[in-house]
Amino acid sequence: MSVLRDKYFLLRKLHQFTGAVPLGMYLTIHLLVNSTALGPHGVQNFEAGVHILESLPALPVWELTLIYLPLVYHAVFGLWVAFIAKNNPLRFPYARNWNFVLQRYTGLFLTVFLVYHAYKMRFSGTPIDENGFQKVAEHLANPAMAAAYAVFVLATAFHFANGLWEFCIDWGLTVSARAQKLTALAVPLVTLVFFGLGMMAIVGFRTPHEAATPATGHAQATHGSPSISVRTGDAVAAR
Repeated sequence: MSVLRDKYFLLRKLHQFTGAVPLGMYLTIHLLVNSTALGPHGVQNFEAGVHILESLPALPVWELTLIYLPLVYHAVFGLWVAFIAKNNPLRFPYARNWNFVLQRYTGLFLTVFLVYHAYKMRFSGTPIDENGFQKVAEHLANPAMAAAYAVFVLATAFHFANGLWEFCIDWGLTVSARAQKLTALAVPLVTLVFFGLGMMAIVGFRTPHEAATPATGHAQATHGSPSISVRTGDAVAAR
């Protein structure tokens, strides 16, 4: 613990950087690709987006260096900060004090939910690049699970937006009080934008889509479930 306290300044800078840059970029791409699930061609659009990402050269290296390592460090250091922090928003009910507390609480929630999310989507069952739309749609078919993911997306959106605001201040990008107030106004806006992208994805995965039948390749509407059971015809061509 003494090493962490001695190097706190540098470790916090690295913590902020990993959240704002590599993880922020990944979150943006992830939500943009998932949001393509909404619409009449949601299956094809989503599968095509996943195929592009899965086809990147040296993908495991990119995932390790730009996602997994930054995420592990960001989570571990964030948990340590949450452990040593003295939360007193009721005694000093300033907006920044409340934001600090909410940042810690959402971080705790996200750490737990991300472990579950990564296991279900990446490391269990059908690989996401093989019939990925159906896998996600079946997972979100349960209304309770869809509601849990909606809370997860909202917490993620706020955590990123609020963390980005703190990043701009601590890294000297917004020095004046006026600049900090202006960027503070962007926190709810960024939160709403990212939450909106996430909700587009959830609605898209839960909406019945058309899939091609293996025999004819013609579109056939699915009913009773948001999942897609076939990836042939146009869906395969999109990959």
